[in-house]
Amino acid sequence: MSRSIHTTRKTISKLSRMKPASDAAKAEVIAKARSKLARKRRIKRLVNDERKRPTPPAETNPQVIPIETHHASHHIHHSASAEDLRAVLSLLPPPAIAGISSIKLILGKEYLDERRSEDDGDPDPFTGRISHQLLPGVYAGACFGTYHPSSGRVTLHAHVYDADKLPFDQRACELYLRFHALKTFVHEVAHHHDQTHRIRRGRWLADRKENSEWYAEKMEHEWTKDVVLPYLEKAYASDVRGLLDFIEHQGGWRPDFKFFLGDPRTTRRDGLIRISADTATAFESWVEDFPKYANLAESRLAFAWALHYSDEYEICLQILDRLLVENPVFKAALTCKADTLIHLDREDEAFAIADQLLADDAENTDAWEIRGDALQCRRDWKGLLDNCDNWLAVVPENSKHRLPALRQRAIAYCALGDTGKTDEAIDDCVRCTGRPQSRDSFRRLIYRSAGKTLSVEKA
Repeated sequence: MSRSIHTTRKTISKLSRMKPASDAAKAEVIAKARSKLARKRRIKRLVNDERKRPTPPAETNPQVIPIETHHASHHIHHSASAEDLRAVLSLLPPPAIAGISSIKLILGKEYLDERRSEDDGDPDPFTGRISHQLLPGVYAGACFGTYHPSSGRVTLHAHVYDADKLPFDQRACELYLRFHALKTFVHEVAHHHDQTHRIRRGRWLADRKENSEWYAEKMEHEWTKDVVLPYLEKAYASDVRGLLDFIEHQGGWRPDFKFFLGDPRTTRRDGLIRISADTATAFESWVEDFPKYANLAESRLAFAWALHYSDEYEICLQILDRLLVENPVFKAALTCKADTLIHLDREDEAFAIADQLLADDAENTDAWEIRGDALQCRRDWKGLLDNCDNWLAVVPENSKHRLPALRQRAIAYCALGDTGKTDEAIDDCVRCTGRPQSRDSFRRLIYRSAGKTLSVEKA
C-alpha cells in the first residue's frame, strides 16, 4: 500500500518553493503532503513490524496463557479474575485468541501518566492514578486496557475503590464492575484478532486508527452479547438477580441483564465519533446522583429521566405511570411524562397534561414549553405565537427562562414566512443569552426547526 503513496521529502521541498495564489493555499497543500508522507512511513513501519512478528499458531489453549496479577491491594481491585478471563477466552472463536502471549492485570498508573491529556480526568484519592468515576467512589482509568501488537500481550487496568463505601450492595456492584472489565477484555482481544488475522502484511486498514477502533467496538458489542452476558448469568446467577432486584426497587422497573449491554459502537469508519446515550450510560448517570435522592419516588423519577435521555421512552412511561398511580398529582412526574409523550408523537396527551399543570401554576415554565412543543408538532404557528405571548407575560423581563419562549416565537415567525419578525426574534434570543457570537447558530437552529432552507447569504 505504501508504494501507492508517491509523496516524498523531495515533494514537500518542491511545494515549499512554489508560488501559489495565497499563503493559506500553500500551507494547506504542504499540510496534505506531510500527512501523506506520515501515512507512508506509518505503513512501512507496520510492514516491518509484521515481518518481524512470528506467524500466530492456528490455535492457543486458553488454559496455558500466562495471567499475571500486579498491584492488587485494599483499594486496587481486578474485577475480573483469572478464572473469569480463561472462561471467556474458552467461549470466544479459536482464531480470535490464537497468538495471545500473556495477560497482565495492572493498575496502569505509569501508562496513563505518560499519555495524559486535558480530558483524562483527575488523580483518584487512593493511588493518584489519572481516573474518572465510573460509579460514585469507584475510579476507572482514562484507558481501561491495552493491547500490545509487538508482543501479543493484553493488559487490563484495575478499578480503584473502598469496598466498604460502594454506592449499592457490594456483590451487585462488583458484578457490574466485573462485567465492565470483561467488556474491556473482549475489546482488547478484538484488537488482537484484527492485527493478527484481518490486517496482516501492513495493509491500508492497519494504519488507520478509526478502522481498528471500529472493528474492536463492533466485536466488543457482539462478544459481550453472545459470550460475556451469558457467562455472567450462568456463573454469577445470584449476583445478577441481586443487581436486577436493586434496580427494580430503586428504579421502579425490572430490566433483563441485556439492559447493560449498551452500545459501544461510537467510532465511525470515517473517523468521526457518534455521540449517543445508551442504557448503560443511563444506569451509570442515575447511580452517580444517588446521594441526591431524598426518597424512593425521587430515585425512580431520576431513573425515568435517565432512560428518557437514552431514548427509552416506553420504559420511561412505565416507571412514570407507576409513580402516578401512587401519587396522581406528582408534578415532576407529570412534567416528565408530558415531555416523553412529545417524543412519542402523542402531542395531544402532552398538551392536556401541560394545561393541567398550568391550571395549578401559571408560571410553570416547563409546562409552557411542553405546550409550545405540542403546538409546534401540530404546526399550529399562530397558536404557538399566542402561547409564547402568554408565556412571556408571566416570566420576569431579565430572566434566562425567557429563552425557550423567545426561541419558539422565532420558529413560529420563520414558519409563517415573516423574515423581518424572525430576525427580530432571533436578536431577542441572542440578547437573552448575552452571546452575540451565537447569532448564526441560533439562525440555523430556527430555520431547521421551522422546516425552512437557510440561504447561504443569510447564514
